[in-house]
Amino acid sequence: MRTTALKTRRWAATAAICCALVAGCSSGGDTGGGAVGGAPALKQEPKPLAVGELDPLLLSSTDLGYGYIQNPATAPEQQGEHDDVSIQGCAALEQLGKGEGDLNFASKVDVSFTYDTSTLGEELHSDRPSVLSSKLRKQFEAYLACPTYTMTSGTTPIEVQVSKSATPKLGDEQFAYATTLNLPSGPQIMKTLAVRKGNVAVILVGAPGLVDRHIDKAVSKLPAT
Repeated sequence: MRTTALKTRRWAATAAICCALVAGCSSGGDTGGGAVGGAPALKQEPKPLAVGELDPLLLSSTDLGYGYIQNPATAPEQQGEHDDVSIQGCAALEQLGKGEGDLNFASKVDVSFTYDTSTLGEELHSDRPSVLSSKLRKQFEAYLACPTYTMTSGTTPIEVQVSKSATPKLGDEQFAYATTLNLPSGPQIMKTLAVRKGNVAVILVGAPGLVDRHIDKAVSKLPAT
Protein backbone atom coordinates (compact mmCIF):
# COMPACT_ATOMS: atom_id res chain seq x y z
CA MET A 1 0.00 0.00 0.00
CA ARG A 2 1.30 3.41 -0.88
CA THR A 3 -1.15 5.84 0.72
CA THR A 4 0.32 8.56 2.90
CA ALA A 5 -2.16 8.04 5.71
CA LEU A 6 -1.63 4.30 5.54
CA LYS A 7 2.09 4.87 5.98
CA THR A 8 1.23 6.84 9.09
CA ARG A 9 -0.73 3.84 10.36
CA ARG A 10 2.24 1.62 9.48
CA TRP A 11 4.43 3.89 11.57
CA ALA A 12 1.92 3.73 14.42
CA ALA A 13 1.63 -0.03 14.20
CA THR A 14 5.38 -0.46 14.04
CA ALA A 15 5.81 1.79 17.07
CA ALA A 16 3.25 -0.28 18.96
CA ILE A 17 4.96 -3.54 17.98
CA CYS A 18 8.36 -2.20 19.04
CA CYS A 19 7.02 -1.03 22.41
CA ALA A 20 5.46 -4.44 22.96
CA LEU A 21 8.42 -6.68 21.87
CA VAL A 22 -2.04 4.40 14.39
CA ALA A 23 -18.09 10.72 10.21
CA GLY A 24 -17.70 13.76 8.28
CA CYS A 25 -20.31 16.22 7.03
CA SER A 26 -20.74 16.79 3.30
CA SER A 27 -18.64 19.45 1.66
CA GLY A 28 -19.25 21.23 -1.64
CA GLY A 29 -16.68 21.87 -4.29
CA ASP A 30 -16.93 24.91 -6.55
CA THR A 31 -20.23 26.58 -5.66
CA GLY A 32 -22.27 29.35 -7.27
CA GLY A 33 -21.39 32.91 -6.41
CA GLY A 34 -22.64 36.07 -8.09
CA ALA A 35 -24.12 36.33 -11.55
CA VAL A 36 -22.10 37.26 -14.61
CA GLY A 37 -23.97 37.81 -17.84
CA GLY A 38 -27.06 36.14 -16.40
CA ALA A 39 -25.17 32.90 -15.52
CA PRO A 40 -24.00 31.86 -12.01
CA ALA A 41 -20.31 32.59 -11.44
CA LEU A 42 -18.17 29.86 -9.91
CA LYS A 43 -16.60 30.66 -6.58
CA GLN A 44 -12.88 29.99 -6.79
CA GLU A 45 -11.53 27.67 -4.10
CA PRO A 46 -8.50 28.77 -2.07
CA LYS A 47 -5.16 27.55 -3.39
CA PRO A 48 -3.11 24.96 -1.49
CA LEU A 49 -0.49 26.19 0.96
CA ALA A 50 3.16 25.48 0.19
CA VAL A 51 5.30 23.26 2.43
CA GLY A 52 7.03 26.34 3.84
CA GLU A 53 3.65 27.71 4.89
CA LEU A 54 2.60 24.42 6.50
CA ASP A 55 5.76 23.84 8.54
CA PRO A 56 5.07 26.55 11.18
CA LEU A 57 1.57 25.10 11.68
CA LEU A 58 2.86 21.76 13.00
CA LEU A 59 2.67 20.99 16.70
CA SER A 60 5.88 21.44 18.69
CA SER A 61 7.11 20.07 22.01
CA THR A 62 6.30 23.49 23.48
CA ASP A 63 2.69 23.19 22.28
CA LEU A 64 2.33 19.72 23.79
CA GLY A 65 3.94 20.38 27.15
CA TYR A 66 6.36 18.66 29.49
CA GLY A 67 7.45 15.12 28.68
CA TYR A 68 6.97 15.14 24.91
CA ILE A 69 10.07 14.34 22.88
CA GLN A 70 10.10 15.11 19.16
CA ASN A 71 11.36 12.18 17.12
CA PRO A 72 14.05 12.74 14.48
CA ALA A 73 12.79 13.14 10.93
CA THR A 74 12.89 9.94 8.89
CA ALA A 75 15.89 9.89 6.59
CA PRO A 76 15.10 9.43 2.87
CA GLU A 77 16.86 6.04 2.84
CA GLN A 78 14.60 4.83 5.69
CA GLN A 79 11.27 5.98 4.26
CA GLY A 80 10.54 2.59 2.65
CA GLU A 81 11.67 0.70 5.72
CA HIS A 82 8.22 -0.66 6.60
CA ASP A 83 6.96 -1.40 3.10
CA ASP A 84 6.75 -5.09 4.05
CA VAL A 85 3.49 -4.32 5.86
CA SER A 86 0.49 -5.78 4.00
CA ILE A 87 -3.22 -6.16 4.66
CA GLN A 88 -5.47 -9.17 4.04
CA GLY A 89 -9.20 -9.68 4.50
CA CYS A 90 -10.47 -6.22 3.53
CA ALA A 91 -11.30 -5.54 -0.11
CA ALA A 92 -11.83 -1.81 0.52
CA LEU A 93 -8.30 -1.41 1.90
CA GLU A 94 -6.85 -3.53 -0.88
CA GLN A 95 -8.41 -1.13 -3.42
CA LEU A 96 -7.07 1.79 -1.39
CA GLY A 97 -3.61 0.29 -1.65
CA LYS A 98 -3.92 0.24 -5.42
CA GLY A 99 -4.25 4.02 -5.45
CA GLU A 100 -7.98 4.58 -5.08
CA GLY A 101 -8.46 7.34 -2.51
CA ASP A 102 -4.72 7.92 -2.31
CA LEU A 103 -3.86 10.83 -0.02
CA ASN A 104 -1.56 12.49 -2.54
CA PHE A 105 -2.32 16.12 -1.84
CA ALA A 106 -0.54 19.20 -3.16
CA SER A 107 1.65 19.59 -0.07
CA LYS A 108 2.33 17.72 3.15
CA VAL A 109 4.47 17.99 6.30
CA ASP A 110 4.64 15.72 9.33
CA VAL A 111 6.12 15.30 12.79
CA SER A 112 5.98 12.65 15.53
CA PHE A 113 6.51 12.61 19.29
CA THR A 114 7.11 10.14 22.09
CA TYR A 115 5.41 10.59 25.46
CA ASP A 116 6.44 8.00 28.04
CA THR A 117 5.69 4.75 26.16
CA SER A 118 3.04 6.29 23.89
CA THR A 119 3.36 7.89 20.49
CA LEU A 120 1.67 10.79 18.70
CA GLY A 121 2.07 11.56 15.01
CA GLU A 122 0.79 14.56 13.09
CA GLU A 123 0.39 15.18 9.37
CA LEU A 124 -0.71 18.41 7.72
CA HIS A 125 -2.04 18.29 4.15
CA SER A 126 -3.09 21.16 1.92
CA ASP A 127 -5.07 21.20 -1.31
CA ARG A 128 -8.29 22.64 -2.65
CA PRO A 129 -11.05 22.07 -0.06
CA SER A 130 -13.10 19.85 -2.40
CA VAL A 131 -10.06 17.62 -3.05
CA LEU A 132 -9.24 17.32 0.65
CA SER A 133 -12.86 16.50 1.46
CA SER A 134 -13.28 13.84 -1.23
CA LYS A 135 -10.03 11.98 -0.58
CA LEU A 136 -10.30 12.07 3.22
CA ARG A 137 -13.83 10.71 3.00
CA LYS A 138 -12.73 7.82 0.75
CA GLN A 139 -9.80 7.03 3.04
CA PHE A 140 -11.84 6.89 6.23
CA GLU A 141 -14.78 5.09 4.64
CA ALA A 142 -12.37 2.39 3.43
CA TYR A 143 -11.04 1.79 6.94
CA LEU A 144 -14.50 1.71 8.48
CA ALA A 145 -15.71 -0.72 5.81
CA CYS A 146 -13.94 -3.61 7.53
CA PRO A 147 -14.51 -4.19 11.27
CA THR A 148 -11.68 -6.73 11.26
CA TYR A 149 -8.76 -7.60 9.00
CA THR A 150 -5.25 -9.02 9.23
CA MET A 151 -2.11 -6.90 8.96
CA THR A 152 1.14 -8.71 8.29
CA SER A 153 4.39 -7.04 9.32
CA GLY A 154 7.17 -9.10 7.79
CA THR A 155 6.01 -12.62 8.64
CA THR A 156 4.01 -11.67 11.75
CA PRO A 157 0.21 -11.61 11.27
CA ILE A 158 -1.65 -9.16 13.51
CA GLU A 159 -5.42 -9.17 13.92
CA VAL A 160 -6.81 -5.65 13.65
CA GLN A 161 -10.22 -4.37 14.75
CA VAL A 162 -11.59 -1.02 13.57
CA SER A 163 -14.49 1.00 14.97
CA LYS A 164 -15.91 4.46 14.38
CA SER A 165 -14.73 6.98 16.93
CA ALA A 166 -16.14 10.24 18.28
CA THR A 167 -15.10 13.48 16.59
CA PRO A 168 -14.89 16.99 18.05
CA LYS A 169 -16.89 19.85 16.55
CA LEU A 170 -13.89 21.53 14.96
CA GLY A 171 -13.18 22.88 11.49
CA ASP A 172 -15.37 22.15 8.47
CA GLU A 173 -15.24 18.33 8.51
CA GLN A 174 -14.14 15.67 10.96
CA PHE A 175 -13.31 11.96 10.49
CA ALA A 176 -12.14 9.43 13.09
CA TYR A 177 -11.74 5.74 13.83
CA ALA A 178 -10.05 3.62 16.49
CA THR A 179 -7.76 0.71 15.63
CA THR A 180 -7.07 -2.16 18.04
CA LEU A 181 -3.91 -4.11 17.26
CA ASN A 182 -4.04 -7.54 18.90
CA LEU A 183 -0.34 -7.99 19.64
CA PRO A 184 1.24 -10.99 21.40
CA SER A 185 1.80 -8.75 24.45
CA GLY A 186 -1.84 -7.61 24.50
CA PRO A 187 -4.14 -5.21 22.64
CA GLN A 188 -2.82 -1.80 21.60
CA ILE A 189 -5.37 0.89 20.72
CA MET A 190 -4.56 3.70 18.30
CA LYS A 191 -6.85 6.55 17.22
CA THR A 192 -6.78 8.29 13.85
CA LEU A 193 -8.51 11.68 13.73
CA ALA A 194 -8.65 14.12 10.82
CA VAL A 195 -10.06 17.65 10.82
CA ARG A 196 -10.33 19.71 7.65
CA LYS A 197 -10.36 23.48 7.97
CA GLY A 198 -10.63 25.14 4.59
CA ASN A 199 -7.67 24.15 2.43
CA VAL A 200 -5.71 22.44 5.24
CA ALA A 201 -6.33 19.10 6.97
CA VAL A 202 -4.64 17.91 10.15
CA ILE A 203 -4.39 14.18 10.93
CA LEU A 204 -3.38 12.96 14.39
CA VAL A 205 -2.52 9.31 14.99
CA GLY A 206 -1.59 7.77 18.32
CA ALA A 207 -2.83 6.82 21.76
CA PRO A 208 -6.49 7.94 21.98
CA GLY A 209 -5.89 10.06 25.08
CA LEU A 210 -3.06 11.97 23.40
CA VAL A 211 -5.01 12.51 20.17
CA ASP A 212 -8.07 13.81 22.04
CA ARG A 213 -5.95 15.99 24.33
CA HIS A 214 -4.10 17.81 21.54
CA ILE A 215 -6.51 18.05 18.58
CA ASP A 216 -7.86 21.42 19.76
CA LYS A 217 -4.36 22.91 19.78
CA ALA A 218 -3.50 21.36 16.42
CA VAL A 219 -6.60 22.85 14.78
CA SER A 220 -6.12 26.23 16.48
CA LYS A 221 -2.78 26.59 14.67
CA LEU A 222 -4.44 26.31 11.24
CA PRO A 223 -5.20 29.49 9.28
CA ALA A 224 -8.61 31.08 9.61
CA THR A 225 -10.92 30.34 6.68
